[in-house]
Amino acid sequence: MPGLLAHAVQISYRFPLPIWIYVLAGGMAVLASAPAAVVAVGADGSSWRSHPFRLPGLGRVGLVLSTTLFLYAVLVGLASPTEQSHLFFENAMTVLVWVDFWVGLGIVCGLVGNIWDSISPLSAAARALDGALARRQAPQLEYPERLGQWPAVLLVIGWSWAELIWSGAKDPRTLALMAIGYCVFTLAGAALFGAETWLANVELFTVVARTFGRFAPLEFRDGWARLRPYGAGLLDEPLPAGGGPLVVTLLATVVYDGFSQTTKFARLETWIFDRASWLHHPVHLLDTLLMLAIVLLFVLAYLLVAGSRRAANLYAPTLIPIAVVYFAAHYFSYLLLAGQQTIGAIVDPFGHDWNPWGLGEYPIHRGVTPAALVWWAQIALIVAGHVAAVFAAHRVALREGLPARRALVLQMPLVLLMVAYTMAGLWVLAQQIKA
Repeated sequence: MPGLLAHAVQISYRFPLPIWIYVLAGGMAVLASAPAAVVAVGADGSSWRSHPFRLPGLGRVGLVLSTTLFLYAVLVGLASPTEQSHLFFENAMTVLVWVDFWVGLGIVCGLVGNIWDSISPLSAAARALDGALARRQAPQLEYPERLGQWPAVLLVIGWSWAELIWSGAKDPRTLALMAIGYCVFTLAGAALFGAETWLANVELFTVVARTFGRFAPLEFRDGWARLRPYGAGLLDEPLPAGGGPLVVTLLATVVYDGFSQTTKFARLETWIFDRASWLHHPVHLLDTLLMLAIVLLFVLAYLLVAGSRRAANLYAPTLIPIAVVYFAAHYFSYLLLAGQQTIGAIVDPFGHDWNPWGLGEYPIHRGVTPAALVWWAQIALIVAGHVAAVFAAHRVALREGLPARRALVLQMPLVLLMVAYTMAGLWVLAQQIKA
């Protein structure tokens, strides 16, 4: 099913109105939310709280399940027959990693809650190693505070490049070796700097899960869960150095993914190749440069609008809703369709037509993502997330002691940037997908 490899699932939907009206209306809704925030947000920026409730055994069961699936995926990835390695949906390694894990991680942590801290086998191994070294009183290095999450920014770019551009990362053996190498890298970092420090700043998936989890309505901690409104956890604590660029990079790579699947992107590539044929070699050079250009454009736009390093760090958490909703809007239909391949890939990991209990061969139900529902859900997600970001930015300004009206004036450049993000996201999602 090669069509499912495109993350932006093709939508055959006749919009009732011209697309520019949707784009403009979405942007205006976000812009209008700025003065609404002046009225709706209290001076203390307080949020509704609820009593925590116990979730006995959830972390342990989830950890056992995730560890089992990870080890199984790596083993079948390493054992994958060479002639089957190019078939993405024929191997559990590629399906579990690129579909269920990566896409599911962002959507669940952003829209439900960050369960990854409790069920991550890599985090558990890092903490166990850290504890063993602590008992032996092994010395550790001090992690530079200025470095913050900048290593995670580089890892996001590298991971996104592997996902979106490098075809080698779709080979099960290569992906399994990548996973093993990343585990060794993470454990070495935890041993040198301490598990909690490394997980909070460098370990890509923990950093993404915790960042997205700030927006989610459930907060998981030590076997307990607490219900809260969406966005209530955004301002609980400031992001480390590099936290803002990390969020914008996550947003930019997903925008690139959506844009790269469109006919307009194909025409742009053709136009560039006609004028710079040397970009054909090495393979993927142009795609890599275009992805980096989009990331750089998004990050520089945010830093320019923020105006200062302090403001950039201060308002960085307000961008999290934008990254979460665009990630969810872009990927949820892909997860619903491609995720149906999971059971078949697990019971028939090498594409040998094994069909135990009828689980290896079954039809894929495309009706779970009706085109109209997908489009309207994407609009609702993107507009709601950007409005939440505007409200969060207003709460930040109020916490700085600014009067409500002055806060509105000072944050208008950031609001206009959010409007631009809204309109760009809707425009990309509405473009025609390449055949």
